[in-house]
Amino acid sequence: MAAALAAGLLWAGAAGADEAPAEAEQWPLNVIILHTSESEGGVEPRARKYDEALGRNLRYKSLRVLGEKRVNLHADEVGTIPLPNGRDLRVQPVHKGKRGLLMGIDVEGSVRLDARARRGHRVVVDGGPYEDGNLAVSIEPDYPADE
Repeated sequence: MAAALAAGLLWAGAAGADEAPAEAEQWPLNVIILHTSESEGGVEPRARKYDEALGRNLRYKSLRVLGEKRVNLHADEVGTIPLPNGRDLRVQPVHKGKRGLLMGIDVEGSVRLDARARRGHRVVVDGGPYEDGNLAVSIEPDYPADE
């Protein structure tokens, strides 16, 4: 219960920040929508870099990239991205510090969590069922290296 309450506070942007971002600062995020399936098909070339991470945690016989989107969001701004299965992905950057960008992530009817990722690293979440498999959504902060 306490963990859920703490997650809710972070999601609402109520968590304290030791490094408050400038008012106009935006953080670019690359969002990649992947489809995993038990159908034969292998890993498509664009999905190979995700296969190593996903293959350790998920079972599938095919992996393909369905779409890519880049969004630029301010602190506590919620970006909504529709997924192919009719659900919405919502991402809310909360705070960027030395350990990376803290984000609230919500996939309607599937996942709600707070996660942190450094530039060039990714957080992958379940996007829910789709066609003969499931969606996986990769969220990758892409802010400049000198920040």
